[in-house]
Amino acid sequence: MKNSQHPSPPGFAKKAFAWWAKTADTEDLLGDLDEDFLYNVADKGKFKAQLIYFRQVASLAFSYTLRKRKDAAAYSHYYSGNSLAMIRNYFKIAVRNFSKQKLFTSINIIGLALGMSICVLALSIAVSIFRFDEFQENKNRIYQVNTSIADKEDTRLYASTFNATADFMSEKYPFVEKVVKVREGFSPEVQHKGNSMHFNGYFADSTFFDVFTFPLLSGDAKTALAEPFSVVLTRSTAETLFKNENPVGQVLESDYGQLHVTGVMDDLKETHFYFQLLTSHQTFEQINSQARLNTDWVNFRDNYLYLLLKPGTNEVTLTEALAQVSAQAASFHPNQQVNLQATRLDNVIPTWNVSNGLGVGWDLPSLLFFMAIGCLILLPAIFNYTNLSIARALKRAKEIGIRKVVGAGQRQIKMQFIIETILLTFLALLGSLFIFYFIKPEFLDMVMAAESLDTSFGLMLVIAITVLALVIGLLAGIFPALYFSRLNPVNTLKGQLQNKSANVSGIKKGLFVFQFFLSLVFIIGVAAIGKQYAYVFSYQHGFNSDNVLAVPFQGIDKQVLLNEFKAHPDVKSATAASNLPGAFLPTQLDVTPNKVDTLPVKQVFIGEDFIEQLHMKLAWGEGRLTASNQNEEQVLVNQAFIQAMGVFKTKSDSLTFTLADGTQCRIVGALEDFNFEPLNEYISPLVLRYSLDNSNFALLTINSTDIKGTIGDLDAIWMSIDQKPSFEATFLDDEIEKAYYFMTAQIKIFSYLSAMAITISCLGLLGMVAYTTENRTKEIAIRKIMGATNKGLYYALTKDFVRLIVISAMLAIPFAYFFYDYIFLRMLLKYSSGVGVIEIVASVLFLFLIGFASIYWQTSKVANANPAQSLRYE
Repeated sequence: MKNSQHPSPPGFAKKAFAWWAKTADTEDLLGDLDEDFLYNVADKGKFKAQLIYFRQVASLAFSYTLRKRKDAAAYSHYYSGNSLAMIRNYFKIAVRNFSKQKLFTSINIIGLALGMSICVLALSIAVSIFRFDEFQENKNRIYQVNTSIADKEDTRLYASTFNATADFMSEKYPFVEKVVKVREGFSPEVQHKGNSMHFNGYFADSTFFDVFTFPLLSGDAKTALAEPFSVVLTRSTAETLFKNENPVGQVLESDYGQLHVTGVMDDLKETHFYFQLLTSHQTFEQINSQARLNTDWVNFRDNYLYLLLKPGTNEVTLTEALAQVSAQAASFHPNQQVNLQATRLDNVIPTWNVSNGLGVGWDLPSLLFFMAIGCLILLPAIFNYTNLSIARALKRAKEIGIRKVVGAGQRQIKMQFIIETILLTFLALLGSLFIFYFIKPEFLDMVMAAESLDTSFGLMLVIAITVLALVIGLLAGIFPALYFSRLNPVNTLKGQLQNKSANVSGIKKGLFVFQFFLSLVFIIGVAAIGKQYAYVFSYQHGFNSDNVLAVPFQGIDKQVLLNEFKAHPDVKSATAASNLPGAFLPTQLDVTPNKVDTLPVKQVFIGEDFIEQLHMKLAWGEGRLTASNQNEEQVLVNQAFIQAMGVFKTKSDSLTFTLADGTQCRIVGALEDFNFEPLNEYISPLVLRYSLDNSNFALLTINSTDIKGTIGDLDAIWMSIDQKPSFEATFLDDEIEKAYYFMTAQIKIFSYLSAMAITISCLGLLGMVAYTTENRTKEIAIRKIMGATNKGLYYALTKDFVRLIVISAMLAIPFAYFFYDYIFLRMLLKYSSGVGVIEIVASVLFLFLIGFASIYWQTSKVANANPAQSLRYE
């Protein structure tokens, strides 16, 4: 009914009376006044009816009836709150409603479980991250020294600091009990029992185990890192290398020389450190013996400093000391502002906008973004519950009206719906834990350093997910609770819902549109990333990778091996390289083009015929490199290198430059720019140097009709030269595909998110269609009797839902195009093909297909029902 046919009583009078009555139960009194008001409007007109209503409210405010009820409310727990017996009754009513409304209950539980599973996953990771380094016994006295450097263009905070800071603070400030220097970049290639294995580690001071709580399983913690080239292994690294043998005392052959195993520690868990082995900091000092590290106030990257303060030292003392150290460092940086800061160990992770972090770089923005994604998936499920609860208002209205007439107050009605929602949310939580159990291993497998996380169910995680369920229950139940508590009992018993403030049809439509908007955005994301994944393998990287076999050298005679491989009839050509084209280049060095400035570049060592074999294009010069003479080394570069050199305006020979180790180089040819690294990296200046000794892979171009037989022959050639190292071979295309593993992870994540979003949205659509068809059963029966066809009935039942899906698509398409084409894909790949029309159209068609299937499944039941039976439907 429209409000013009049934005007409402004066709102001010009702609010004033409610304020005066306080906690007294007056809903039955107001119900009588509201009914009398409607009779007066019909008999005497609206204006006189309002005057009479004001007079009645004033009379009732000072009546004996109200005074008695106010006194009773002041002493009666029944009227002022909800007793334990009443709360138990709420649970019974909730269980009965769930059993009576199985379809809607199932839809809500499944939708909330899907949405909550991502939130539980995010919470498990967040709880683990915020516990990082909490187990350290001296965590309140250990500080990491950070460096803030500001210039005219930017201000940036680094987790690292200058090499000289450690010795300076150790000598000058007596409140510093111990100093620990940690250096990143220890990545030895270990030759062990014929196998070549890479490990990641740090250079660390001998005080490392004195300051940090990492007990050794074997070895002496005081001397484990006291000598150069001594190493401590983690348990898993020791098991990989030695299995059941005792690692302590063993010697590892590596590209750093012989490494002596002095200890084994347990695997790392919930700490920002991330390494497989440690070597002494003296190893780094001996390797860089020419560098004066104790007076180096210039270099700070990858160098980390931890201070253990003496007991009783406050943070202010440390801050004042670092201000003095900052002044010392600033004298070496005249055009920059240098400020050293201290971060307590338990606050190192998660970080916020800190560069050059050590180990596991869990940053707060990424964590918040992941939790926001979980909330985005959860919101549609909450909207589903709200929509379906309001849609069921007519079914629950008479129940609410009767309860109000017999004395239930607004607080009790609200509590009923809140408890009902919380109970349903905890049922959904059980389902979400089941889903979480299956998705967690797959997700953690895509996360770097996931082994350092502890996502098992501890006390903190149980508390976190319990609070999550309570918050979700409150958010999902508060709106239906407010809606039903404000219903007029007289009108609800008559079947009339006149709560003007609870008219939420517009909100329901908005929530419905948002659900499908979100679903389409995720679906377009899957299509867009899938297109990029196919694009990178059809993209011309600038070199030929077809039928190229990559064979790691692994300590064998490289020249002899290449000669033997070339003699095989199926091997068209053979060359060597230190890094595989299409994979990442981890190393970077500085070159000096004009004896003053430095230019950061990446380098690759190659063998003979490398350029010809991979069909690389030269911009100018020669493509063949030979062994260097004593005075000058011949090198090849890319065009990006030439352009970067042009910035320095060298006055002498522009084709020569000097490497960091003093090697003089001459450019004899320039390659057209090509993507030596994956497409998510910009083309950077590149130097190609001839060196078979520094090459790690043999690259063989194969022409064979029996690949398996050819690889068997190559294995036999390998074994005839040296039987100790094992023969391994992979095709270059397969290695390039591995380099794009991050895209596979993105596709998996977006596919799962889109599947959950579309499932939740379709569940909500299914519930709304079921409710609509249920309420229009008699109407549909009459239409069929009057001659309506099934096609006409489908149109009448679905047109409103289809219109909302179309609106959501019209909003989602421009948003998704802008987000993916201009933001996300540019972050994922520096050279992407963008979002195309085909994937957008395909995504929209998929969404409509799923939506129509949900609508058709429910409407077909009503459209095909017997009209005679439908007319008897209540």
